[in-house]
Amino acid sequence: MTAGEQLQHYLDRFFDLRQHGDDPVFLARLRRLQDWQGERLKNTHAHLLEDPQTAEGVRFLLEEVYGGRELLPVAREIRRALPKAMKLLPDKVMLTSAAALEAAILTQELDEAVTELLADELDQPLTEQRYLNGFRQDDHRSDRHRQLQLVAELGHRLDRYIRSRMLLTTFRMVRKPAHAAGFSNLYDFMDRSFRVMKPVPSVGLLLEQLAAREETIMNRVYDHHPSPFENHHV
Repeated sequence: MTAGEQLQHYLDRFFDLRQHGDDPVFLARLRRLQDWQGERLKNTHAHLLEDPQTAEGVRFLLEEVYGGRELLPVAREIRRALPKAMKLLPDKVMLTSAAALEAAILTQELDEAVTELLADELDQPLTEQRYLNGFRQDDHRSDRHRQLQLVAELGHRLDRYIRSRMLLTTFRMVRKPAHAAGFSNLYDFMDRSFRVMKPVPSVGLLLEQLAAREETIMNRVYDHHPSPFENHHV
């Protein structure tokens, strides 16, 4: 598939998410689950959030990309005028956008599945045991592997672009046309991702390590380890 076809496919999946419907009870439950997971991720990767070189990039991933709340205006823009965006922005940037969108959507789909499974258990404070029961679904395991694989691959894509002076120069040149064409959210989102990752010595290595740590935790959860989230080395 071309970058445009990939983006269209992921956009269709994105707008099919239940969170975009009119169900405040489901949305409140989903947010409660994601807030719990967000805190867990910050605790697990606290060392990266304390390192000046990686702090801003990891915070961007955990708060803006993971939660998916920043993606709605971006997705609306792309859906409204995808052919124009494909002509205006470099193809490699759009391919990276598609990869990032797939990772974010898969994350949201998994979160929604757990929310539906736990249902009214999410109307009260979420305990670790309740969370683990929702997470530990055999039919989700391959998707969770795919999710982490996408995160690791995305780091290497970003590395290539951040280090490419020519690509960044081209990207900077289309800032005004992109804003004028109604792609300010998309452009600013990509610009922010490049900027926050710039200080990281290797985004590829960073996201590989982050994904490997999460994979170890995932395996511990599925193996019924008594303390799967305890600090450990991978």
